[in-house]
Amino acid sequence: MHTKQDFLNVIESTVAQYPSVAALYQAGDPRILQAQSAMAQMLAMLSQQMEIGMMEPFSKTRDATVLADAALKGLVPMSLPSRVRVKVSNSSSSPYQLNSGRALIDSSGNLYEVDLPVTVPPGSDGFAELVQAQTRTFDHTVSVSMPFYKVEVPASTDGKTICGIRLKDSGGTEYRYSREFTNVASGDAVFNIECDEYRKIFIVLGYDQVIGHQPKAGDVYSVLVRETSGEIQVPSGSPFSLQYSYTPQDAQIKISMDALLVAGANPMDVPTLRELCKYPAAYDSSAVFLGEFDFLIRRNVPNLRFLSVWNESVEESVRGANVSNINTLFISFLEPIGSSRAAIQEMIRNVVIDADDSFKVAFVAPVISNVVATVNASVARVNDTESVRQSIRDVLLAEYGASSPAVRIGMSMPMYKRVYELLREKVPALQDNGADFTVNIAPIAGAQLPEQFRFMTADSLTINVTRANYNLNGWGM
Repeated sequence: MHTKQDFLNVIESTVAQYPSVAALYQAGDPRILQAQSAMAQMLAMLSQQMEIGMMEPFSKTRDATVLADAALKGLVPMSLPSRVRVKVSNSSSSPYQLNSGRALIDSSGNLYEVDLPVTVPPGSDGFAELVQAQTRTFDHTVSVSMPFYKVEVPASTDGKTICGIRLKDSGGTEYRYSREFTNVASGDAVFNIECDEYRKIFIVLGYDQVIGHQPKAGDVYSVLVRETSGEIQVPSGSPFSLQYSYTPQDAQIKISMDALLVAGANPMDVPTLRELCKYPAAYDSSAVFLGEFDFLIRRNVPNLRFLSVWNESVEESVRGANVSNINTLFISFLEPIGSSRAAIQEMIRNVVIDADDSFKVAFVAPVISNVVATVNASVARVNDTESVRQSIRDVLLAEYGASSPAVRIGMSMPMYKRVYELLREKVPALQDNGADFTVNIAPIAGAQLPEQFRFMTADSLTINVTRANYNLNGWGM
């Protein structure tokens, strides 16, 4: 890759061919220098992009490449809605029914729908389960009949994100969602969901005489879109209110937050997608090709703080043979803060069984430990050692802290090569030719357990930065 200075050197070596310009160049005329400097900078940027482009098939450095690869893998930018349990107190003299689908609002103005209804006796309490979601509807008229016709789903105008889509035709037939048209016969009323590199979401219909149902020009479809606010925090005991009151009894009902069952999750960000895109494309939702169950779980339960999945072979290499391990999938995870562990376990179990019901699922409690590392660096005397120390700490915690997508994968361990590359790239003081540094990562005590969640913290890092004397040229200061 050529730098800006490389291009400036070429300019300086060739400007003598034009005496009138050379005189102005040597005099430092800004009219000449600005144009030459701008061209050199643009060519350096182009050179950098070409260098990155050559490595894109292997490293996926650019966000645009990550988003395009995620679209090919079917990683649709959809959210996971929160699920909460509320306490319903009935102070009236007659039973009160909180029916399914009734809309409620929390103290922050987020809208919920009743998913598990409850009937509360007079003067008593009951519990209902709510889903933080709301539904909007729009109609679409097919403009032309073509295979795999696409219907774009407009994004929300109030900042919410999509968490579910349903489709009906004008005759009231409801179409079934089939990911990637798996196990679909010709004529079946199904649809698939895709996205592009711009994160636009599309409903995809079928192909006549081949797979699914191909719409005809003029057909009208009704699309029901469920939207959510994604990741939100609702304090315990905070009040809920009914969106609309229909009867006088509604005024005698008190509703409050009891427990967060499933924490909501926003669409996957680019760093998370970059990690998921490292899996080969063959690892999809099909049990035939599925070789990475952690990819499947992360795709469907995206807000886990840690996830490790292993088979009986790995389990017995650590804890010895056991007949109960046969055909068992072992899963260790950390649920989102405030979520019900039992509810997340049930979600994960359903995801695995839907893909391959021949497996038994066993959950193992995670073991949390810190990565102990020491960095010794010497930098030029013009640098502030405390600032360099903080920069090194920030770079390492961003890559290997508890919230890093790369660390949340089971059995991960910082690699020296990557650590050295990061520090050279991200810390300017270490890019100087006279600067030097070493890194030492303490080995794991005992055998590495598959359920081990290891990450760096500010306390587990020891960073020593000193000023080098290479630029004193023998003179005291």
